[in-house]
Amino acid sequence: MIATPAAHATHLLENINTAVLVFGPDLHLRAINASGEHLLSASGRKIVGLPLSEILLDHSALTDILQRALTNRRRYTEWGMEIRLNFERTALLDVMVTPSTAVNGESELIVELVDVESFTRARREEQLVFLHEAARKSLRGVAHEIKNPLGGLRGAAQLLERELDGSSLREYTQIIISEADRLRNLVDRMLVPRGKSQAVDLNIHEVLEYVLSVLGTNPEVELERDYDPSLPGLKGDRDQLIQAFLNIVRNAAQAAGTGGRVLLRTRVKRLCSIHQQQHKLAVQVEVIDNGPGVPAEIEGEMFFPMITGRADGVGLGLSIAQALIQAHRGAIEYERDDGLTVFRVLLPLD
Repeated sequence: MIATPAAHATHLLENINTAVLVFGPDLHLRAINASGEHLLSASGRKIVGLPLSEILLDHSALTDILQRALTNRRRYTEWGMEIRLNFERTALLDVMVTPSTAVNGESELIVELVDVESFTRARREEQLVFLHEAARKSLRGVAHEIKNPLGGLRGAAQLLERELDGSSLREYTQIIISEADRLRNLVDRMLVPRGKSQAVDLNIHEVLEYVLSVLGTNPEVELERDYDPSLPGLKGDRDQLIQAFLNIVRNAAQAAGTGGRVLLRTRVKRLCSIHQQQHKLAVQVEVIDNGPGVPAEIEGEMFFPMITGRADGVGLGLSIAQALIQAHRGAIEYERDDGLTVFRVLLPLD
């Protein structure tokens, strides 16, 4: 069935990344698309029909532009407007206001809002995708060198396990063998130029708990959990996600140092944009530590291959984590908030 022009236009409007709002001559909201709902963190069902003054906490600057557009019947553009959207968020927006005429002949205003920060992040993500592809090619070159010592490690663990027959210490040899097998499987996938990930039904909390068991008990760092028990399951490659979170959590523990604290927090994220794609639902995992944060001189390049802030680091941990998360159509974000370092992983569910 061929969609009607109106239905097709509505479909396009709902799938663009620019927030679009339509106001009547009384500056009451008439329509809003999914990106607009995401930007304002509000459902269209709740705010359509409300005046602009009740939608935005700080509306005076935008109201002035809309009034001028109505009066002069001309398009207005303002770059980098700082608008307080609500009590929690102030955004830097590029604003485009276009006068139009509704079907009934009434004047209306089409308002396009572009989140400058999100646009900049999207450009940076595109650059990272290119760099990570180059990194993956380099990793395939050294993968063969990794597999040989892994085989020796596994064999030694098996011999040790025989000597520990009946001992409670066999639990640790099983971890060594399991990790050697997992890393070998991961390396095998690196050797395949574009191999498909082995997606299975997963509980993200089980993945995180496995990561914590691999890291073991560290009396110098306090590990805390803040899990959302209502979190839905997702499909993903278990080994790849374990490796990604292992790299992130290990980095956080090393950064926190003696007496430090690392928190793993999970939440459901609704109406989020990942790689310029809108998703209705996503799993959000935050790894938060109270360490000093990423050095300022590498903050903009921390996900690039071979970039590290530690003297003994090789600069592959975050790069590999980013590549593995991107293979799941997800993204990793970084921010420094109130003295805490936050690495936020988003994994779409739709």
